[in-house]
Amino acid sequence: MDHSPETPASSSASPAPAGRPAPSSRRLIWMRLLALIILALAIALAAWWMNHRPGAPKRAPSEVPAPTVEVVTVSHAANAPTLEGFGRVIADRQTTVSTRVSGQLAPFPEGIEAGREVRENQLLASLDRLDYQLALRQAEADLATAEASLASEKGEQIRAASEYKTFGRNLPAAQKALVLREPQLKSAQAAVESARASRDQAKLNLARTEIRAPYDGLISERLVGEGSDLNAFTDLLTLVATDRFWVRLNLPQADMEWLSTHARDGQGTPVLLSSKAWPDGQHRRGEVWSVLPSLEDNGLLTQVMVAVEDPLALNVSEEARASTPALRIGDVVEATLTPQRTASLIELPISALRSGQQVWVLTEDGHLEKRSVGVRHLGNDTLLVADGLVDGERVITSSLSSVEAGMALRARGDTPTPTAKTTDAEAADDKTTAGDKSTATVEKDTAVVDKSTAAGDKNTAAADKSATVANSNATTTGSDS
Repeated sequence: MDHSPETPASSSASPAPAGRPAPSSRRLIWMRLLALIILALAIALAAWWMNHRPGAPKRAPSEVPAPTVEVVTVSHAANAPTLEGFGRVIADRQTTVSTRVSGQLAPFPEGIEAGREVRENQLLASLDRLDYQLALRQAEADLATAEASLASEKGEQIRAASEYKTFGRNLPAAQKALVLREPQLKSAQAAVESARASRDQAKLNLARTEIRAPYDGLISERLVGEGSDLNAFTDLLTLVATDRFWVRLNLPQADMEWLSTHARDGQGTPVLLSSKAWPDGQHRRGEVWSVLPSLEDNGLLTQVMVAVEDPLALNVSEEARASTPALRIGDVVEATLTPQRTASLIELPISALRSGQQVWVLTEDGHLEKRSVGVRHLGNDTLLVADGLVDGERVITSSLSSVEAGMALRARGDTPTPTAKTTDAEAADDKTTAGDKSTATVEKDTAVVDKSTAAGDKNTAAADKSATVANSNATTTGSDS
């Protein structure tokens, strides 16, 4: 038996006494225990915080003012709509002047050209007169011959009557007429009348060699040149009357109830005419004259005739002419009609009308009420209401993004009134929000603890590995012994 002393290595590698854990095992146990204690403290701290978290200070109920809207106070009054439309200018009288006889056209008189004004019976053109003068002389000579023959025949009739009386015989009426030369006398008288008619026709043809203006007007166009050989009824020029032009307006049929016409009522609805071609501020005035029985081409609008006197401003003073525009045939003008017929209606701005012919009424207690109304006339900027509203009511003209019947509103200029308060439930919601924020903080702390626990588990795993290695070494040493 070998009694050699034990080496230090042998003594250090001897296994631990039975029933006592190894040092590495104790360290592992303590680390786990420490992690459990930390986790328990975190849980306890979170539970305490949840039960004793500070609440948000309770806010006093706050007053929220009602939305402000624009309103108009309505009242019935004698109203009529302002009607608007567009129309085209047409001539009252437009004439094509023609010849009545044939001949060579003489030079036009001075000033007879397109765009020039002419007066009634003014000479416009003339034909060569010589042939017609000769024809008149011949007709006058024929008339003189016929008159001489008639005088001679009258003498013969006197002689025949004397002879018939001398013989004293009674003849039948037919024979007596022949004896007294009554047929010859009638023939001579007819010849005189024919010659006189020929003379008058020759005189008329001579007069027709001069073409004169049938009325005051403006020359629109010359159609032939001087020196032309013309047949009868050849067009010479066109003439437009300048005393009146018409503006043919197209208006909806519903507007007819507001109009008065000169033809029916003696005085038509006044009309103000304007054009984009005229300088700013210039306009002309007219009068509704009549309503045509036919609709315009599309069959949707009624044609109204508006009379404009002195359309070319020829009879105004020099001072007024500078500010009085002239109407031109074919112009398109804008017409504003101001009817004299009225009705007891309420006028509202177009912004007050809602869909379905409704308006919003602001009641006396400050709430919105949707009201259906009877619209009598709908214009571009205003509308006229016949029924559905009472004098003194307030109609809302503002636009609202969200509308509910009965919602609280106030008119601009009124004293604000509280319409909503922050309730205790809302305060509790604020408190819950604050608590949620605190809970988030505790959860963050718990996450830190979990992270520490994970680190402890990692260290524990390392310690287990070290303990396993140590036990393996101890076993090996024991075997060697």
